[in-house]
Amino acid sequence: MTEINYGIQQSGGVSQVGNQAVGPGAYASGGSLHATAPAAVDVAALVRHLVEVVDRHRGDLPEPAVGVAAQVRDELSRPDPQPARVEALLHRLAALAAPVAPVAVAVTEVIRAVQAS
Repeated sequence: MTEINYGIQQSGGVSQVGNQAVGPGAYASGGSLHATAPAAVDVAALVRHLVEVVDRHRGDLPEPAVGVAAQVRDELSRPDPQPARVEALLHRLAALAAPVAPVAVAVTEVIRAVQAS
């Protein structure tokens, strides 16, 4: 029986890795993980994008992640969103979505935008 190892093996030397994906279904995303727009960042647009990405990858996410994404959208659509609640929900979503790179990137963009505003 042949074992398949999808891990990375290195012996000695130095390795500097940018984006890397290993194994079946792995995904690596390049580029910046945060919104780089000067001054005004359209948080609402980033949240819409996040919801779209969550919907697109719904099958790859644990069910709680979908619910938390909806809570983020609902809280940010209120006239008086609570910053502490938004940030807590975003960090929870980031933890739940970490294995799904496109969702993790979108969550990170929203977190940075919210923290900058």
